[in-house]
Amino acid sequence: MSKAIRTMKRRLTNSLYGAIFFSLVGFFFWVIETVPEVKLPSSTEPVEFYANQNGDDLRTTVIHAIDSAKQSVMLVIYTLTDPGIIASLQRKSNEGIPVTVILDGNASKGIDRKMRGNVRIVKRYAKGLTHQKILLIDGKSLLLGSANMTGESLKMHGNLMLGFESPALGKMVEEKLASLNEDGDRAIIPHQSFVMDGQKVEMWFLPDDRGAIERIKQLMRSAKKTIRVAMFTWTRYDFADEIVAAAYRGVKVQIVLDNNQGQGASAKIVKLLAKKHIPIRLSSSAGLLHHKFMIVDDTILVNGSANWTKAAFTQNDDCFIVLQDLTDKQKEQLTRLWSIVWAESKPPDLR
Repeated sequence: MSKAIRTMKRRLTNSLYGAIFFSLVGFFFWVIETVPEVKLPSSTEPVEFYANQNGDDLRTTVIHAIDSAKQSVMLVIYTLTDPGIIASLQRKSNEGIPVTVILDGNASKGIDRKMRGNVRIVKRYAKGLTHQKILLIDGKSLLLGSANMTGESLKMHGNLMLGFESPALGKMVEEKLASLNEDGDRAIIPHQSFVMDGQKVEMWFLPDDRGAIERIKQLMRSAKKTIRVAMFTWTRYDFADEIVAAAYRGVKVQIVLDNNQGQGASAKIVKLLAKKHIPIRLSSSAGLLHHKFMIVDDTILVNGSANWTKAAFTQNDDCFIVLQDLTDKQKEQLTRLWSIVWAESKPPDLR
């Protein structure tokens, strides 16, 4: 092979490697630019809203929150199966950060095989479900809502999470979570109110505070213009009666329930509300409508882990937040979310 041919071959090889290198660099920066930005909660800003139907990546948000931990991670959840979240929890534990995961024992079979390292696992066997969905980072930053830590719940099912940064609220939640043991014991902690960036926030643990049922009814009675409810399971007749009373005094009411539950456990409530001419619809999207929220007069949001069932308020480890004086940004996010929830639903077939 002549020297000229060898030189040409070397130049072609170098050009090829160069092209591959610059292609990889370009791909790397494209990935960085296209990864969704995650805004974690801050004490200097209003409560953050995260809804997958609004395009928010709940899974990435949870992983980023765990990865941000410097002191501790506490998670109470009904079920945990997502590999990315499990890996993130293990990674923090391997860094020497104390990590505690509290789960419903009957819904978490096999978690010991998936979760390795020094993660402290508490599988609860209580009278009711361990149904809360709370992530507490460094005792002050929280993600709380309706989503379980499964791929389906975070990606496919309709869910809304709220993000807070508050040492006072974090202390309350940490005390609660620290009391949850495998035998089903719990500390009884009454509701507390906090002010975060000018917004009043109420934290209610269930079944601790017997005033929780009346508080939901009070909020319904306070409505002047609108009540919108998106609920996975609804079996409480007392809440239905309050909704009917609100509609009869001129409040515009809209209800969307999960389709499967609407034809099953919630079927009697669906028929009752439809009979009273309350606008009620069932979800029609591929995933579950797993929400547990109510919006009153576009100024108050109730959201959490509690379905509107007897068990949620009397047996389960559940919770909900009441957030008042919604900001313009929060109102816009909820308006967009409600528009999607309503559009992805249809009137029930009552034949």
